[in-house]
Amino acid sequence: MKTKTVTLIVLLFTLLISCSQENQVEVKHERQNGLIVPSNYEDEDICCIYLPKDGLNVFDQPDGQKIGILTKNIESNTGTEAGYRVYFVDNNSKTETKIEIANFKEIGYESFSILYFERKDGFVRIINQSVDYWLNENEIKNKKFRVIDWQQFFMETSGQLLGFYANNPGIDLKSEPTKNSETKKLLEGELFEITPTNESSGNWTRVKVKKYKEHPCETELDAKDNLEYEIEGWIEIISNDGKPNLWYYSRGC
Repeated sequence: MKTKTVTLIVLLFTLLISCSQENQVEVKHERQNGLIVPSNYEDEDICCIYLPKDGLNVFDQPDGQKIGILTKNIESNTGTEAGYRVYFVDNNSKTETKIEIANFKEIGYESFSILYFERKDGFVRIINQSVDYWLNENEIKNKKFRVIDWQQFFMETSGQLLGFYANNPGIDLKSEPTKNSETKKLLEGELFEITPTNESSGNWTRVKVKKYKEHPCETELDAKDNLEYEIEGWIEIISNDGKPNLWYYSRGC
């Protein structure tokens, strides 16, 4: 009887570990907070605020009812600034509500992305908590756009932007991708330029860091003289809920 009890306990423990591992994988796959970006940034039809030319259907919940469309194509949206105006057009009332540009994220010079802050069952929730606007990931993909989390964004744009910098109060640069590993340096301020590599482990990303004597945008020193030292290590590039731990200059110097 005692042997059976021990065996049962071992089986239950194994099952709990298995379930925990599956949940960890799911969290990573369904990571909250990220961006909706074009598959091809060079398409002229998606200028300014990135959105498919024919818009995206909006749902009231994952796999719910279509309540409208997110689009630039309304009769009054004309002129040179049309690419910066996105509207939610209600299916029933036909009301056209402009989405303020503050709800989008500038990811390059005068180029803005739709942000998502919740992801569930193949849908992403956008804009803000005041509205239930959900987009279908399959439709996004079929219209040649992608849903990416912030970690993926940092890795993909490494070297394309001026540089990435740690949010206040700074980020510990670790020797290994664990909180308990040696802290090599506290990265804080704009003199530590962080460049992500393609190597990651959970929320951790291996990075290369340049420590400057003066900010590259403000110095008269040449690049060699301005570089104080270089160092590599691991940082938690995003928080547990997928929010970015880095910021960047979207418009350069």
